[in-house]
Amino acid sequence: MIEDKKIGQVILDYRFYNPELHYSDGEIEKVLLHAAAENQMEELLYSSNDWAVLYHCSDIRENLLEWYPFKKESKLLEIGSGCGALTGLFSRKVASVTCLELSERRSLINAYRHKDCDNIKIMLGNFQNIRIDEKFDYITLIGVWEYAGYYINGKEPYLEMLKGLKQYLKDDGKLLIAIENKMGLKYWNGAPEDHTGLIYGGLNDYVDKGDARTFSKQEIEMMLVAAGWKQWKFYYPMPDYKLPDTIYTDDKLPEPGELRNYRKDYNASRVYNFYDAVVSDQLCADGMVAYFANSFLVECGSETTDVIFAKCNRIRNEQFRTLTIIREKEGLRFVQKGALNSQAQRHICQAGIKNKDYGLDVHVLEGCIQDGVYVTDYIFGQGLDVYLYPYRNDKEEFIRKIREIIQNYLMPDKECMIDFCMTEDYRLIFGEKYIEGAKCLKVTNIDMIFSNLRMTKEGEVFCIDDEWVFAFPVPYEFVLWKALSDLYSKYMIYLKKRISREQFFKEFDMDEKNIKVYEHMNRTFYNNVIGKDYTENYQKPSMTYNLRFT
Repeated sequence: MIEDKKIGQVILDYRFYNPELHYSDGEIEKVLLHAAAENQMEELLYSSNDWAVLYHCSDIRENLLEWYPFKKESKLLEIGSGCGALTGLFSRKVASVTCLELSERRSLINAYRHKDCDNIKIMLGNFQNIRIDEKFDYITLIGVWEYAGYYINGKEPYLEMLKGLKQYLKDDGKLLIAIENKMGLKYWNGAPEDHTGLIYGGLNDYVDKGDARTFSKQEIEMMLVAAGWKQWKFYYPMPDYKLPDTIYTDDKLPEPGELRNYRKDYNASRVYNFYDAVVSDQLCADGMVAYFANSFLVECGSETTDVIFAKCNRIRNEQFRTLTIIREKEGLRFVQKGALNSQAQRHICQAGIKNKDYGLDVHVLEGCIQDGVYVTDYIFGQGLDVYLYPYRNDKEEFIRKIREIIQNYLMPDKECMIDFCMTEDYRLIFGEKYIEGAKCLKVTNIDMIFSNLRMTKEGEVFCIDDEWVFAFPVPYEFVLWKALSDLYSKYMIYLKKRISREQFFKEFDMDEKNIKVYEHMNRTFYNNVIGKDYTENYQKPSMTYNLRFT
């Protein structure tokens, strides 16, 4: 019997360890173990292009549950903790974390990367063979349930695992499951099944290779009923649960134009069978997103959360990383924007004190800081980008409607405008280039893109995002260019054969020389906010195959 180990503050319990049972991503785990032991995980993440490194090392993984309102004094059981991509998050959120993990090497990686945490214990062994004498407030199955056929005895191992977990939960405890949806849109569109590597493997119900299995939403619900669960809530991580940035629910599903995941392929090359954006938009318009979501997060237990939407801006420089949550209580919705770390707290607090008198026919939200979080009302209505969706295939009407929006809501009164003058703040954020004779607002929200402008039933337009408001002169035409640029990118798949990007801007009388300055301003701003997006290193080759029938 192997003696227990202690790495830093983390305890590794070997009482139930069986070295004959193992699961591994191969030789890359040796690289991961060395990096963890030498405190070089971040360096590895920025220098590698191996999917296993991105999956195990990236803190984007934490977006899956960063927003979840864990009770601070609670106990959590993490089944299949792997290399610890989520263990650190749990350690920060709850009082104690007990990890169950089959692999010794993965357990060591986890222990080294969290060696300073004094509330983590890792138990090595197969879940079915480990004896645990306590009950937990939370149990997590993140990318684990699909492997129950390997390690759980019985004719229905997936059902048996759900049943067996209940003995370790307190009466008011929660089970959190993350798993791929075998009917996910990406699998219809040429992405290989995550566990078998076979194209259409899950859609074909694993008839060719079925050691690991995923399920449709209805199949999961039937097993939850059979396992005795009476209440649950589905969340839809986008683009999937592995590297999500946004969490939707049935109370707040995406709208046309929101899902744009083309070429975000990190684990394998891919051929797209159809235009991903077009089909996604149709599913959003038809209310069918839930069935075709690429993966699910399922919360099982009484009194599910009041969170209906969450978005993490983690691919940013540390001082700008934010978390936006929409909550609904007793029919009332409100929005919370908080910092993901201490460095970003100043950025959040500034939102509450900014002057937001833009001088436009756009209403601004008055929020307040509560416990370090910026809170505003939720505006019911339709994003102006979604308002334009019905006109996507009619170039003339599409452009006419945009002009109408600009004229009605985004044209400032001349007396509100001031002349541009170069300031040090401008140089720091937008660079050295500028437009001679440019007109500016006294206060400028540079992020008044169409998706941030929401129209109520009464026809009033609200700007729902005031994160990037500046009190120094910024050419106002840049704001319009940025909004139009974002809109064209969103609807490019519909527009590109009807009108080029250059022609599109000419429709709004934008000078080509000015556009080059605005592109420079936008790149400089982007670099200040985001810096280096390491995920670009991991993108795999992909192409679109256009099926034509004659």
